[in-house]
Amino acid sequence: MSTSDDSDSSSVYEDQDDSSDDENISNTVVTQEQWVKLIEFCSFKTQSNESVTRGIGVEKLCQATDVDFGEKEKIENGWILNNNNQEECLIVSFQTPVFINEIHIYESLNPGSIVKLEILEIQRNKWWTMWQRKSSPEKQSVTHNIFKPMLRRYHIQSNTIRITLDPRYADRIGIQAIKLLGSNIFDVSLNHKSLSQSMIKLYEQAINNINTDVQFIFNDKIINAHRNILCCRSAYFRSLLLNDFIEKFQIKPIELTDIDYETFIEILYFIYTGTYHQTISFDIAMKSMKYSNKINFLTAKNAAIEHICRCLRLDHDLIITVYCQIKNMSPTFDLLLDYIYDLCSEYLHDICKHSDFIKLEKELIIDLICHATERCKIREQEKLKQMTLLHENAINSEEEE
Repeated sequence: MSTSDDSDSSSVYEDQDDSSDDENISNTVVTQEQWVKLIEFCSFKTQSNESVTRGIGVEKLCQATDVDFGEKEKIENGWILNNNNQEECLIVSFQTPVFINEIHIYESLNPGSIVKLEILEIQRNKWWTMWQRKSSPEKQSVTHNIFKPMLRRYHIQSNTIRITLDPRYADRIGIQAIKLLGSNIFDVSLNHKSLSQSMIKLYEQAINNINTDVQFIFNDKIINAHRNILCCRSAYFRSLLLNDFIEKFQIKPIELTDIDYETFIEILYFIYTGTYHQTISFDIAMKSMKYSNKINFLTAKNAAIEHICRCLRLDHDLIITVYCQIKNMSPTFDLLLDYIYDLCSEYLHDICKHSDFIKLEKELIIDLICHATERCKIREQEKLKQMTLLHENAINSEEEE
């Protein structure tokens, strides 16, 4: 085996055009999962560059899987490497050469020793680095771990990898199994996330307080966020955080008193993703509509109205309650009001029987019935026009024949 080449290989292999490949090769990506077939080389307790010393236990990795991984009493079933006060190298091969997408190493004891992963280009007998640790390994708090780093991928089909270990931080380290995931053709879209996926990831980081730089407080609950995202997506938050508001220089969490915690979570999700959670409740949708209108966040307002309309279509018992609320706010939510009038024109007979309808003030009852009736007439007139047009077309067709 040749020595490792850490030179930049992107110009040679990464993101190349595959148009020169055999046209008969299928374009369907088939992912394959493989476990170690052979131990090609292990530097532990050996002086040779092409051998494996017997009795060191590394042979346990052959055909080993993740069965019983994490069980303390099964640790000795894997390969246990005693500290030799130096880096060690392990070369393993798998059944089928593939374009390597992922490598999973099941560290069963004192994880964190892996410092480098390489792939062998068989044609040129050359090693290419897929991943390399930037800092010295340290002992981790967990007892076991599945090591699966983001790999640098190449347009190379291979079934052989080299793992460099630095076990000097612990007396012993353990590896139970090594899994290779690859495909028959190079999958260019494997690690390419869409914008929506990336924004969902940023939202999750905000909820988990990762790389955030602004906080909001609701009673005793804190919500974290990214200032740039809020400012780019909302004129209100841009003014709040960047302009002349006192919150611009505020270090402690910003208190918002005109919105509750659950509704702000939905508004925040919309700010990041451009949509609401699929599980958003009707009540939160109503609150989101009103708050987004208050801060002039029109896309969030319209999306909330769409969700409310779907709820009203499915549950007519909600119609009168919503009608009473938005009628008092007219013309702010006239788009939703028009939809309610349309629903009433379709289901007026059933709605009139509802107890909430009977309790309405006289002016509201008249308003609802008048608009509903007017829409019924318009709909009937449109149907009549369509029937007349179809009849005339049929007559013209007979005359032409």
